[in-house]
Amino acid sequence: MINIFNVLRDKLNKPLLFGIYGGLGCLLVAILLGEIFLDLTKLPPSVRTSNQAIAVLMDTSSSMSGGKLDEAKSAALSFVQRRDLSKDQLSVVHFGDTINIDAPLTGDRRQLDTAISNLSEAGGTPMAEGIEASISVLKNVSKQDFIPSILLFTDGQPNSPAQALLMAQTARGQKINIIAVATGDADVNYLTSITGDPKRVFYANSGQFDQAFQKAESLIYSQQLLESKDSGDYSLIYSLLRTGGWTALLTLGISTAVIIGQNHYLRRRLLTWKEAGIILIGSAIAGFSAGGGGQLLFSTINVLPNSTLIGGIFNWGVAGGILAGIFSFMRPNLKPLPTILQGAILAMVAATAFMVLMTQIGDAAIAVSAIILGIGMGYITRLKAFGWFSGILVLVLGYRLFAPFTMALPTMEILGRLLGWTLLGAVIGVGISFFIPNLRSGRALFGGSLGGSLGAIGFLAAALLLADQPGRLLGASIIGFGIGMMIFWEEERQLQSNSHLLVHWNATETSKILLGKEPIWLGSSADAQIPLSKSKYAPLTAKIFKQEHQVMIEFHPDYAQQTGIKVAQQELLPGKRRTFAEISLEIVDEVPANDLSSN
Repeated sequence: MINIFNVLRDKLNKPLLFGIYGGLGCLLVAILLGEIFLDLTKLPPSVRTSNQAIAVLMDTSSSMSGGKLDEAKSAALSFVQRRDLSKDQLSVVHFGDTINIDAPLTGDRRQLDTAISNLSEAGGTPMAEGIEASISVLKNVSKQDFIPSILLFTDGQPNSPAQALLMAQTARGQKINIIAVATGDADVNYLTSITGDPKRVFYANSGQFDQAFQKAESLIYSQQLLESKDSGDYSLIYSLLRTGGWTALLTLGISTAVIIGQNHYLRRRLLTWKEAGIILIGSAIAGFSAGGGGQLLFSTINVLPNSTLIGGIFNWGVAGGILAGIFSFMRPNLKPLPTILQGAILAMVAATAFMVLMTQIGDAAIAVSAIILGIGMGYITRLKAFGWFSGILVLVLGYRLFAPFTMALPTMEILGRLLGWTLLGAVIGVGISFFIPNLRSGRALFGGSLGGSLGAIGFLAAALLLADQPGRLLGASIIGFGIGMMIFWEEERQLQSNSHLLVHWNATETSKILLGKEPIWLGSSADAQIPLSKSKYAPLTAKIFKQEHQVMIEFHPDYAQQTGIKVAQQELLPGKRRTFAEISLEIVDEVPANDLSSN
């Protein structure tokens, strides 16, 4: 096993090597400790016994002629007959040539039957207004006594797809479940975006309407709709401690693996008791802060009535940031991070404008948001010819590409986890900078936070695409890999523009160490960054450091006296090696790119 890591150390560049270290460390701890911790702290799902408040929303547009509405009415009447109206309350709402609440929430079976029987087809498909009317019926329902749901039956596209989607997001933001029965020319993919989950859409051909209603009914009354298969009645404090504890364990894995890797890279003792204590305490603080903070953000924002709308704005921001980031690599004069931030902010402004104007001008709000995005993206990326294309692409990404992702995973959870893991990566980066001599804390913070953000995206994608446990394990590996790689990518960038020490261990193996104000110690002690033979050298033999523009070596007074060295402090010149037994040291003087003059 040691030979394998020696080969990796000697063959791979340092950022990739430490990405592997971080990924493996995180994965091992997740398997050995993380999953056991989650199992021990898992609470069984509680059975919700609340009664149902259901708005039966019927499409009565002219396309429902030819017997379709009669069959739908028959299925709806059977649905009402199967309900225990001493516990549940139902309402009937229709949309067509008019939008009407035919029966308010009631347990009066006769009133519901009459309302359904009197429905007739005419007009267009104003689904948005129908959903809005259903929300008005359910908005005063006590969430403690009833679980509100909209059972939508439709056979076609709404008059205003974007406005209907916005109204559906509003309903889901108010914790109103939406289940759809689709027939005829109804767009099942579009209805999936309305319900927020493909499992809540049921397609039925003619003659199967009643079966579709029964399937929808079973979902409404099943435990699946009410809560996650993994969730119990966790209090806020319990959730924070559980999430923070799991994150702390992953932090322990990443930090331990990376620091052991750094010591292995420098041929030092793999881990001292002092380092182990620092890692343990630091991991607990960082993990609980980041994991608990992300969970708190999610728990706080997710209870807001408009959390789904906030999520939609966030989706567009992600899409805008991604697109701006892609364009920044096409234009060398653009700095990636500011460009990404500008693209994200622009897209969120356009999304906000879209949602505000949608209620005033309908689908024309799409054109307004596209104009904002087109002009803004053209200005930000300085690719004005592609401005309009950029605007359309952000619309597609924000409106379509991210929709399936957020259907299965609440957007606020994405935001909470993303910020939480970004914070975690930043804290780990700063913490590890204390173990890497002269690594600037600002660079370490940036590398760690970027690695945490990238890892969070991979983690959430893995959790979405795979089953819970393999998704978490793969996600943990991605987090560890991202944080480990990006921290040492930042170190590599600093090495390329600053003087550093090149340690020649033998004819083929070398290591690079940053130089700065913090001295690099040579000696046989476990505290020395460059280990020397115990039989030949003192615990602390000498230190190397930068003094203004010079690189100096200063021998420890005891060692200098013992060996007869008269000049304890000497300058090390670039390109000249200094040998200590089996190793030799060389100063490499890098000139920053912005200091180079061009002919």
